Amino acid sequence: MVSRSWKLLLSLVLVGALLAFMGFEGVLARKAGRLAEAPRPETEAPPANAPQEALKDLGVVLVPEDTPPERAKAYDWRVEGLEPARQQVAYGLGEAVERGLEEAHRDYSVRLRYRAMGPERFTYVAPPGCGTDMRCIYAELMKSNAEPVRVLGNRFATSIRERDLDAAQATELILGFVRRIHYELPGDEPFGIVPPGLVPAQDRGDCDSKAVLALMLLRQVGVDAVMLYSDALAHAAIGVGLPGTGTRIPFAGRGYQYAELTAEGWPLGMIPPQYDKPQLWRVLPLPDVQG
Repeated sequence: MVSRSWKLLLSLVLVGALLAFMGFEGVLARKAGRLAEAPRPETEAPPANAPQEALKDLGVVLVPEDTPPERAKAYDWRVEGLEPARQQVAYGLGEAVERGLEEAHRDYSVRLRYRAMGPERFTYVAPPGCGTDMRCIYAELMKSNAEPVRVLGNRFATSIRERDLDAAQATELILGFVRRIHYELPGDEPFGIVPPGLVPAQDRGDCDSKAVLALMLLRQVGVDAVMLYSDALAHAAIGVGLPGTGTRIPFAGRGYQYAELTAEGWPLGMIPPQYDKPQLWRVLPLPDVQG
């Protein structure tokens, strides 16, 4: 009886070691998040004969530069405290670049043996050391989409430098842009996420699709930002290392202000009530990526 127990224990240890060597396979809920509509004050529409509001045009970003301008998606948003408050930028990818990002995403899912298992659930074999969360998928997307996102980030960096914006203003500029992107569940996308280079090119993305893009842009302009992730809440967001009030998530001896990205109207540090459970949030350590 004792001998049989030891054999069973040894078998379990060997199986565990084999799984650690080959990678972990598990079923995950898609980190889609839900559209969090912020309360907005009622405002009167401007008179029909009112003068047109001044705006800051960041220009048209095309990757590559000879991409037809009609492929660009235009974005218009406001950042209170900036002068002018209204901001504008357009971004587009060439057909070959867009197709290449889509194919790279699918190829990576094949390598990890990704399988959809119905609405908002999937399974894959994570590489060794990745654990059961999405950090390796996010890191791979940051790497494979580095160049097109870098070109977009350069336009923000130039505008920030020319206007001498501080870190808080730069943060609001980028967060406002990402929030303006249409919220959409990814449908059949592998891992339930739209690659960050495609999010502004296709004007769509859910919580973690938009969060990865925001993380890359913020880091490029020198803002200390981290990826916030909650498996229990099935949601993702961004943490920003700036002073201020509101919900903060601790990491590496610092506190990071929560930034909601699914919709416009959420001030930095304000967390939607359904996600206001700080103990269920954690920071996913993701590497900086150079394009």
